[in-house]
Amino acid sequence: MNIEEEKRKQIKWTLTILNWTDHFARLTISLALVFATLLIAAAFFHDVYLAVLKHPFITGFVHSIGALLLLWTMVELIDMEKKLLHEGSVDISVFIEVALVIMVREVILLPVREIQPTWIDIAMWTGATTLLGLTFFLVRQGQRWKQNRKWNPNGWARKSI
Repeated sequence: MNIEEEKRKQIKWTLTILNWTDHFARLTISLALVFATLLIAAAFFHDVYLAVLKHPFITGFVHSIGALLLLWTMVELIDMEKKLLHEGSVDISVFIEVALVIMVREVILLPVREIQPTWIDIAMWTGATTLLGLTFFLVRQGQRWKQNRKWNPNGWARKSI
């Protein structure tokens, strides 16, 4: 066996191990997403139950909305994983959207916390959510702009219809 054949064998063996590791990691992520979705759905229904029977209604309602926002986050992550498996790419705006939903959830839950937040806490959460929303908007606008443009040797030009 010459050196080139030995090197090809090593590369093939390494790629096989990496492929198995990738499949295992994707399976683990997928199962974790399914399990987390089931738990969050159960938490949502539990919060609705508590809103109706135990807590003051508005507090329970706000908590159930918080769980619903987490469920929405899980749906976005599952959609992203499916797209990654089918197309092999992920849109960065999905991560920004998930972070934004989580931040909005925290802002919504501020009034019903056991420990009342200070004005500084409210301003920080609201400011961070606003900045994340602006980031999401700018990323989406950039994606739309890029879709409507194409590169030619003279620079960027609008796509012809």
